[in-house]
Amino acid sequence: MSRFHFRRNAALGVSLVLALACLSLPASANTPVTVTFPANSVWAQEIGSVSRSDNSRDYTVAIAAGNTLQINLLTRNPNVNFKVKDQTHDKQLLDSLKTGVSTWSAPNPTATTYMVRVYVDPGAIDAGQDAKYALQIGQYGDKDLRSPATEVTFQDGKPWVQENGIFDSGSASHNFTVSIAAGKTLRVNLATSNPQQLHFKVDEQTAGKTLVDTGTTGATSWSAPVAIATTYMIQVYGDPAALPSGQKAQYALQIGQVETEAAQPANPAGTTSAALPGATSSMPQP
Repeated sequence: MSRFHFRRNAALGVSLVLALACLSLPASANTPVTVTFPANSVWAQEIGSVSRSDNSRDYTVAIAAGNTLQINLLTRNPNVNFKVKDQTHDKQLLDSLKTGVSTWSAPNPTATTYMVRVYVDPGAIDAGQDAKYALQIGQYGDKDLRSPATEVTFQDGKPWVQENGIFDSGSASHNFTVSIAAGKTLRVNLATSNPQQLHFKVDEQTAGKTLVDTGTTGATSWSAPVAIATTYMIQVYGDPAALPSGQKAQYALQIGQVETEAAQPANPAGTTSAALPGATSSMPQP
């Protein structure tokens, strides 16, 4: 055999070994999804899932100078968490596994690109189980922040207000703010024809603290005494696992400020869940 053939065969052998080695290498980390915002909207929503074998999803988003970045993670699995990294300045900002929050926001003085990683500890999820989530990313400036939610007010002599809405599977959460007087009890009821599709969260805005997330508790009604006058954010959101793409869900959200020791009024807001055929909830009936 000539020296040329030997060298050529040796080179082919090395190439084959390298090719097989490349095939045996584990897959690289998931390629980040670049998040963009729809026209005339300050919110973008990404729906996905994580599992034991595929335990993270990365998203990058560019936020303009002067805007506030807000992240909401909606999921029924309490083991799903998220991290936020300032890629522009190479700084880790948040790990919700350590803080326990599902909502986070921060001012953005200069134009910055962030990476948001949604992840689950492989040891905290069963093999073959998919944990679905909806990641909401918002960027809004001073003008947008003036009305990020519907402000709920009470009429004189009426301790209940009802907000009716239709939730689209592709939309972000429907947000409501309400101020409750000291010494009252805040009560929240959510009625929908399918209680598995829609849930609500209550955040105490002053402390930036989530008080309840019914996506985790499975309840349709919640209440808490109010020691000092406080403003709350109530978010109605859809479960991506129970509300497939293209579907809509009708709901009635009842918000009450009642005397702490008093019985709940028989007919809150003057209406009932009768407008929602088949609705199930623990709302008081007339």
